[in-house]
Amino acid sequence: MGLDDPFPIEKCSRRVRGAILAEFQGRCPTIREVASISDAQWLTVPNIGPTTLEELRSMAQQIPSREDDAAAPHMADHEVLSRLNRLQRELNLIVSEIRSRLSGAQKRRRMEE
Repeated sequence: MGLDDPFPIEKCSRRVRGAILAEFQGRCPTIREVASISDAQWLTVPNIGPTTLEELRSMAQQIPSREDDAAAPHMADHEVLSRLNRLQRELNLIVSEIRSRLSGAQKRRRMEE
């Protein structure tokens, strides 16, 4: 299966399937389209939380043909650094989102006490 093949949406849970279809306006996206959305972006989609995001990513990782991974050993230094910077930005966005959610949950608990 290649990156331009349809994402195997039928193998996803109902929640993930609904979120994917909502994100792509009712159409089934390609594997590449799903993989190109950062985790931070997915976490802003209704019904996508850490658990559903993990399911979605595990489905995408089951695809044997990962062109990015195959090209990695042949990437120029500036491409590797660019990719690293992008991944660090995504990680920082995810960490910020988690901290924000934890902070909000702690504030709600204090208000309830």
